[in-house]
Amino acid sequence: MLACALVACGDPSSSPDAAPPDDASPDDAAVDAPDGPYMPETLADTGLCANPDCSEIAPGVRAYRPQYELYTDGATKRRWIYLPPDATIDTTDMNHWRFPVGTKLWKEFTRDGVRIETRFITKQLPDDDAPGAWFYAAYQWNLDATATTLADPFAGVQDANGTPHDIPSRADCRTCHEGVPGRALGFEAMSLDYVASEGALDLADLVSEGLLSAPPVGSAPYFPVPGTDIERAAFGYLHANCSTCHNPRAGNYGHTPLDLRLDVTKLGAADEVPAHATTVGVDGSVGGPPYVQVPIVDPGNPDGSVLILRMNAPAAPAKMPQLGAEIVDPVGLAALRLWIETL
Repeated sequence: MLACALVACGDPSSSPDAAPPDDASPDDAAVDAPDGPYMPETLADTGLCANPDCSEIAPGVRAYRPQYELYTDGATKRRWIYLPPDATIDTTDMNHWRFPVGTKLWKEFTRDGVRIETRFITKQLPDDDAPGAWFYAAYQWNLDATATTLADPFAGVQDANGTPHDIPSRADCRTCHEGVPGRALGFEAMSLDYVASEGALDLADLVSEGLLSAPPVGSAPYFPVPGTDIERAAFGYLHANCSTCHNPRAGNYGHTPLDLRLDVTKLGAADEVPAHATTVGVDGSVGGPPYVQVPIVDPGNPDGSVLILRMNAPAAPAKMPQLGAEIVDPVGLAALRLWIETL
């Protein structure tokens, strides 16, 4: 492993060159490192930390927390973002932000009190759709939580650090992140449109600091979600946990026209929210083959709704979500059941 140079640890904009692993695939290197190979060997090399155990965060790196959280089998998470100096996020499409080259995001996972991994993505090319525009990596913490190493980028790590938590491969990262144009999940208008805790960025902060090219007008919440508390809880859960694969820009939308993403242009009434409009009374498939057609959401009947049947399915491909969680989220499941019961 390469030692962490002082400039690499302290400067979030640094991009140290490092040789790919001996078993690296040439095709994978071409995708992830167009100017490469770019392969930071430790988390400190990515620019997040001012020291190897990451007890000090580097200057210019900002903490944030989305109001709608992705469930990962009960793991707790911390998140950070770095934006290049004097750069702004292109918010011409408020639903799908475009980040400046040099943007970096990190997400740390702790399970059962064990610090396991920190994931890292960075934008390398202006065109999000270009091969290698975004680089993905995950760093595994040692058992003392004092240092990291690059996790196997092609296989990930199963049951990392003696926990049931799996560290994803780079292909798994792409599966989720590349289903949304902006690639940065959780750092977008609907997830940040609330009053965050002190020290964490929210949408109002981004507006006041001039970090958005086309900021929303008014004051927070800029995009209030309609409906009752029960409806809003269900819409937020689906947005965070399901919409990366189920939205009009995702690759499976042609055969599964399901939209579970909160859309800033469709917030006039609860039944206008895509998660309601594309599920309630709309047929979906369970079982199979042969497949049985039943409503995705059958009002008043959660046990007969595809949404609940898929969440409770024992294994992929029927189980939803297919990646990132092995245990059904009891809080999320209860929120969705309550929503369906009250329709």
